[in-house]
Amino acid sequence: MIGPGTTVRGDLTGDDAVEIRGLLEGDCRTSAHCVVSEGARVVGSIEATGIVVAGAVEARVLAADKVEIRASARVKASVTARVITIADGAFYEGNVQMQGQDAPSGPVFFKERRGGPEGPSRA
Repeated sequence: MIGPGTTVRGDLTGDDAVEIRGLLEGDCRTSAHCVVSEGARVVGSIEATGIVVAGAVEARVLAADKVEIRASARVKASVTARVITIADGAFYEGNVQMQGQDAPSGPVFFKERRGGPEGPSRA
């Protein structure tokens, strides 16, 4: 985890899940999931098994099996994924390339009905 108020300059690589709550200035490559929390910022590409963006990302590419862009997100990047979902209200600028035989013909748009990046709210 990169905590709130923390800045990391340089590339981040590994096999474990990554949660970014601060600022990452560099690329992130993980063979697990990557979450960019609301209020967080990434200036660099992200390659992971799954990507959830609730914060801001400026990247050349976001590449994953599944990419979820939440309502609070601001994303400027090209996305390469088998499945991409974009919540109503999110800002997205870039290209989408769907991969895989069972990939839908385009992004799935949805109204977000849950809490923060951790998942559904239990209110």
